[in-house]
Amino acid sequence: MHALFIALSAPFVGMLMDRCGRKPVLIFSVTLYGLAGSSGCFLDSLYLILLGRAFLGIAVAGIMSGFTTLIGDYFRGEKRNQVMGLQAAFTGFGGLLFLSMGGFLADLGWRYPFLIYYFAFFVLPGVVVFLSEPRIGNGTTTDATDQDDNAMPPFRRLLAVYSFAFFGMLVFYMVPVQLPFHMKQMGGISNTQIGIAIGIMTLVGALSSMQFKIIKKKLSHPQIYMLFALFMGIGYGFIYLAAQYGTILIAMVIAGVGFGLLMPNVNVWLVSFVPASVRGKCVGGLTTSFLLGQFVSPLLLEPVVRKLGVSNCFGLVGCFLTALAVVFFLYPKRKVASRSG
Repeated sequence: MHALFIALSAPFVGMLMDRCGRKPVLIFSVTLYGLAGSSGCFLDSLYLILLGRAFLGIAVAGIMSGFTTLIGDYFRGEKRNQVMGLQAAFTGFGGLLFLSMGGFLADLGWRYPFLIYYFAFFVLPGVVVFLSEPRIGNGTTTDATDQDDNAMPPFRRLLAVYSFAFFGMLVFYMVPVQLPFHMKQMGGISNTQIGIAIGIMTLVGALSSMQFKIIKKKLSHPQIYMLFALFMGIGYGFIYLAAQYGTILIAMVIAGVGFGLLMPNVNVWLVSFVPASVRGKCVGGLTTSFLLGQFVSPLLLEPVVRKLGVSNCFGLVGCFLTALAVVFFLYPKRKVASRSG
């Protein structure tokens, strides 16, 4: 429920940021996150809990879009690359920490995991005190895109980045949705081991994100996306070949390296060419692309899983990702060759 409402509301929240300012929307979003997320602690109706999750989705849309937009506003160049990488890394670390806490609290009672959302109220003072509203279009920023309030982002580039984000999350979400079934079919693997395997991918992804600044110095955005597709493709190939738990762990490490490059790369890619005056709306569209990829992943891949099996589905997607990496590797060379001809 919350994922669906993130996808539906993110563009509108982004437009609101462009009109009303980043900080007011972010303050409201963090406050709503704490209230809506924790509502399950005291609500007794399932329908009201679902309503709370819907409002949580709106809050998350504001938080995801808001912080990414502010990073684009505050920083440029290598500093922007570094902070985007740290943002993606702390997303991974936070997922590991709070999901583990949620599992522990769930053993105490089903209501207790909702208490985790109260953490938002510890973050809120920092948002109010330490974040400043960026000044757009008055010469205080140095990016070319920040200087032209009337500029519009190139539609084809915007659509391309949205498509890359959508596809990246679509294939990534095979791990939490499909991998547990595959590991159960292997036999002798507990739920704890499944959780450890997925957690390793998340941890490696966070560590990979922290290296984004260094990688971006040497590679372009398409080349980094090539690395994402290559490592994910090889990792999924290992899943296809896996007959033992150890092979799954190797696959998670390899795939995690690729996944860690996805979010900082597309985030920086987008904010590097969209005008600051519409940055909130464009980042909101990117947030929608991420969440739609998650939402449709099981819907699109389940027919393939039913026909071919989980293992073969991972093998097929792994081959496609590897082929996509080859296309990204050859495309710049082809482009240069066509210009020289």
